[in-house]
Amino acid sequence: MSLSELDTSLFFLINKGLQNSLFDSLMPFLTQRGLLLCLPFLVWAGVKDQKNIIPYILLSIVAVGLADGSGNILKHTFERVRPCRALEGVNLLVGCGKAFSMPSNHAANGFAFALTFWPLRRWVLTYACVFLASAVAFSRVYIGVHYPGDVIVGAAVGATAAALTLFLYRWLMKIYRGKCYHSSGSNPDVEAGEGF
Repeated sequence: MSLSELDTSLFFLINKGLQNSLFDSLMPFLTQRGLLLCLPFLVWAGVKDQKNIIPYILLSIVAVGLADGSGNILKHTFERVRPCRALEGVNLLVGCGKAFSMPSNHAANGFAFALTFWPLRRWVLTYACVFLASAVAFSRVYIGVHYPGDVIVGAAVGATAAALTLFLYRWLMKIYRGKCYHSSGSNPDVEAGEGF
């Protein structure tokens, strides 16, 4: 069995084999608004650690932008047709959409957003958002608009975008602290802490 055939088989297992009335109601909601459920956890983290949460919210926006842009480039590179256009008998619960299928930008953006908060070590926030990003990714297959391979690649794109954003942030902060050290003669690690 080829990877494409396996992907199609897994698609139908999720899209048709797991079909039930609860998921038929829940999955369209998750696909459209699932990540909004992270907001209470963000508010909770902000109350606990307001000083540190704001930079990471800004970083998450950068990571999502990077993931979304990368996803769009990859879509036009792979030009994979969505299952709702390529296959017969798909259980389609929303509009099929005109964009290409690989990768899922919903998955990419969700994981980019969720994983940006990892260094904060607010595990309730991180695990809740990763769970919701996973639920959104799953919903994309269930509602009939993406193959499982699309959401796996999307999750990888999102994780890479988050890692790259955090790496660049650390690098810029290291340069900034180095300049502060040279201008003041103090030790930036003692003043600012390790940060991560």
